[in-house]
Amino acid sequence: MVSILHDEGLSMALASDLDLLGHEGGPRWEGAVQAIYNEKVLQGELHTLFEQQLAQAHLSVLCEFYKTEDMQKIIQNEIAARRAFLDMEFEQTARDRWLQGDIPEVLDETIRQYVDTNDLIELNVMGSLNSNYVFLNTLNQSLPDIVDQMSERDILSHVWSQETDIRTDTTEWIFAYLHTAYAPVDPYDLDRYVAFSATPAGQALNQALFTAFDAVYLRLSGDLGRVVGTLSREEEL
Repeated sequence: MVSILHDEGLSMALASDLDLLGHEGGPRWEGAVQAIYNEKVLQGELHTLFEQQLAQAHLSVLCEFYKTEDMQKIIQNEIAARRAFLDMEFEQTARDRWLQGDIPEVLDETIRQYVDTNDLIELNVMGSLNSNYVFLNTLNQSLPDIVDQMSERDILSHVWSQETDIRTDTTEWIFAYLHTAYAPVDPYDLDRYVAFSATPAGQALNQALFTAFDAVYLRLSGDLGRVVGTLSREEEL
């Protein structure tokens, strides 16, 4: 997952120079983005944060459950589907399939239970909104002219104005992704997987993962906002 996070974030950031800077970023932009998305740093950050968040008391139960061959296959499917979604055409096809209802009804019910149990929509939406806020706030503080800066109220208003679109996009993405990942899974194994996610150990794992990844995304957003502001200030000078 760290490798996927690195590849996805790096690709999106490098391709966003015109939108963020108003011009091609060039070597300075590329170098700064490469440094922000350093894969070894990401790996270390996530491991440290995850260890801090996950209580030792849950480890034996989690390891016992996830080490089985059936659960390992599910995890492999999740990662394979996540990497496949780096291809925008593949992702859009999966989204269209879900939106058109071209999916097994029983599988969809199981996935909806999994999404609700782990609050996946709300946690992802809030994570995106927080990341957007940190990016704008850091960028705002780095702008070359105080006249160009937004007020705290303006930043919050702008971020919250995106909530509906983010929620729609998040919902489509999550269901399209999970259907892609779990379509090949034996229904009995998937039921066990979903049921385990509702246990104290499963909930602790879900919370630890979200907390760790959210912290890293906030750091990335802040660093990216700071670079955009710095390069904009240099451009104006």
